[in-house]
Amino acid sequence: MSPSQSLGGTSRVGRVLGPCLDRIVKNAAWRKHSSLVASCKSLLDRLDSIVDSPVDPASPLVGLSPDDADAALRALILALEAGSPKVAEPALDAVYSLLSQSLLRGEIEDSSTSGDSAVITVQLVSSIYACGGFGDDALELSVLRVLLSAVRSSVFLLRGECLVQIVKSCYNVYLGSQSAINQVCAKAVLFQILMIVYARVEVDDIEVEVNKVLVADVLDLTDKSLNDSNIVQEAQNFINEASGGSEVKSFDDKTRKCGFEGPNDGDDSAGMSKTREDGFLLFKNLCKFSMKFAGPGENPEDPLLLRGKVSWGYQTIPLLIIVENSALSVMNVFQLLCSIFVVLLLKFRSALKGEVGIFFPMLVLRVLENVLQPSFLQKMIVLNWVEKICQDSQLIIDIFVNYDCDVDAPNIFERVVNGLVKTALGVPAGSSTTLTPTQDVMFRTESIRCLATIIRSIGSWMNMQLRIGDYSPQSSDIDHSTESLSSLNGEEGTNIDYELHSDANSGFSDTATLEQRRAYKIEFQKGISLFNRKPSKGIEFLINSKKIGGSPEAVAAFLKNTAGLNATMIGDYLGERDEFNLKVMHSYVDSLNFEFMDFGEAIRFLLRGFRLPGEAQKIDRIMEKFAERYCKCNPSAFSSADTAYVLAYSVIMLNTDAHNSMVKVKMSKVDFVRNNRGIDDGKDLPEDYLGTLYDTIVKNEIKMNADTSVPQNKQASSINKLLGLDNILNLVNWKQTEEKALGASDVLIRHIQEQFKAKSSKSESVFYSVTDAAILTFMMEVCWAPMMAAFSVTLDQSDDKSATSLSLLGFRYAVHITSVMYMQTQRDALPLHQSQNLHISIVLQT
Repeated sequence: MSPSQSLGGTSRVGRVLGPCLDRIVKNAAWRKHSSLVASCKSLLDRLDSIVDSPVDPASPLVGLSPDDADAALRALILALEAGSPKVAEPALDAVYSLLSQSLLRGEIEDSSTSGDSAVITVQLVSSIYACGGFGDDALELSVLRVLLSAVRSSVFLLRGECLVQIVKSCYNVYLGSQSAINQVCAKAVLFQILMIVYARVEVDDIEVEVNKVLVADVLDLTDKSLNDSNIVQEAQNFINEASGGSEVKSFDDKTRKCGFEGPNDGDDSAGMSKTREDGFLLFKNLCKFSMKFAGPGENPEDPLLLRGKVSWGYQTIPLLIIVENSALSVMNVFQLLCSIFVVLLLKFRSALKGEVGIFFPMLVLRVLENVLQPSFLQKMIVLNWVEKICQDSQLIIDIFVNYDCDVDAPNIFERVVNGLVKTALGVPAGSSTTLTPTQDVMFRTESIRCLATIIRSIGSWMNMQLRIGDYSPQSSDIDHSTESLSSLNGEEGTNIDYELHSDANSGFSDTATLEQRRAYKIEFQKGISLFNRKPSKGIEFLINSKKIGGSPEAVAAFLKNTAGLNATMIGDYLGERDEFNLKVMHSYVDSLNFEFMDFGEAIRFLLRGFRLPGEAQKIDRIMEKFAERYCKCNPSAFSSADTAYVLAYSVIMLNTDAHNSMVKVKMSKVDFVRNNRGIDDGKDLPEDYLGTLYDTIVKNEIKMNADTSVPQNKQASSINKLLGLDNILNLVNWKQTEEKALGASDVLIRHIQEQFKAKSSKSESVFYSVTDAAILTFMMEVCWAPMMAAFSVTLDQSDDKSATSLSLLGFRYAVHITSVMYMQTQRDALPLHQSQNLHISIVLQT
């Protein structure tokens, strides 16, 4: 046996450590690393006399006693902390071999503990983290290999914060390495680690099979500068080598016999296993990584920052990621947000009804309805996304049933159809736009494709429910293969996960009930529209139609909790001097709890729901009631309600003075204090109190809510309403103010966050499913007329063969549905509308 083969003795651990220790001694600087060299030589001598002993649960190295294992690991730690890549690399190789052969074992939850008091394995892991910061390319790869091997191991378990720290270390190499190969390898290792962790979470066990990550798939959307074939191949070879087999190693018999337990073997009385706790903790930290933003003076679209965001897009689906990142104008990030939302919508919509109702308008409708000043790439992403999700016929039905028929939810289906129709009709004549003619044509064609997809899916669902033979006009223009949806979601197929539908948040509803809900919503929205024009008339209509109660408390609750009301109109109504209005205003203010609130904060809280009216008398009545309520909630704040009333009026005046650009000479702090002298029953309020209040108002304006709705058109005639022609007129004559196409504003993000907070205080909403095809009657009443407008204009004006073919198909689907559902008026209007074109009439009637 040669000397090199005898290094480390005959034990399994010794055979691994011997050659590595010898390399450490040869690479070390004898003067600088004298203690390290001495330790390694001493350990080599010690290992020569060691043979494998029975497994000791107290020892972190298999076959060694606790004392021998401690000496071996301390030598490796000294090498890792020596500050020399040449010395650290053999030590990392040793740790990698120990992990790969399941010779190193233990369980670590927190690697932040350091010093002599820390467990030896904790010190070892902390030293490995530190090696990633040396800036040496070869050492970075060695660290990545060790970290992946540690996560793969089933006998050396890294949990909690330690697991998070491993992900952070890989993340830092990905962001900070100077080597393109190392960056790609780090990203691949990140994905491989996450695949292992969440595969274990899914089955709640360590013993899982995990495929190797494909580096080419990891880089297909981003990192174009790294997407070189040679780099990708080298990174794939690295992953294949570091991952070993395709399976994560399972517990061996010796380990189980020595008492080392898997995640499900211990006490699970807390309700969640350690494996799933680790996955949840890692999930929360990934969300935090995705929501990091540039600091003051930094570029929010810095490539390094964005690369970090994109890294996590496919591995997590947190809703807050969508909120926080919606303000970014980067197409890669926006595309990832859409991909995340697709998964939520297709797989988890039953459990996330309220959340989908919040995000769909923000992420999709806001872009879809922007016709004049859109971002071309952003809107194309949305149009492609809408087309693909509309291929799922059950999804379209579910959206209409759960949102358009729910009085507390937005009309998602109707707004999607109308947004597509507006885009299909093109930019109105005389309007300025940022689109080129070619881009406008592409938008119009894609919108027609989406509309045809929607009407086809509705027809397919009807055929399935009524067991009608396939009615499927063939066209190469509409590709409804499931592969397109699979590529969008990264999943095999798009079937809904109906296992999520529990009795707590889902149910079946008959058409009669849905008809009542839909009719109620239409009447309710009619009352809201009337209120936004004439508040008193709107309240009268809603009370007479029994949509709200007639008591002041019921009206106050309506004004406080109903979305879509004009904030200015609410303020005007509350400020009226009529007896009933005064009672409503008193009930409204009494429903607010100002307990323990600072005075300025209480005024802000009051004005979140409405705008103060312009008349001084109306403001006076509201402020007087506010002062009374504030003093009731905070009895020791002021000597009387009169003090609060005068101060409230003074604060409103200060807010206007400080933040109105028309006011040239601003009120000073001395002026504000002087103006409020003697208001506390002849006494002065503390000057420090008034000074603090002044500073708060000047620095942070009390922003009263802007108008949340606009006056709507007058009621259409009965025949127009019957045929839906009023919708066509609204779409053709619409006007849109210019807006930025990209990114949600801070105000919108705060609004979304407030909606989440409000939703958390409410009971879980019910997600309904229907099987009665009669629901299609209501859907067609919503979408038939706008679609007819889009298809007709396209046939009249477009020379594009694809667009005209799609329009004809759309008409055929519409004729089929309206005929089967006995919607005679709409059925007859379709071919009559195109009777001037004999060819089209013949096509429709065949």
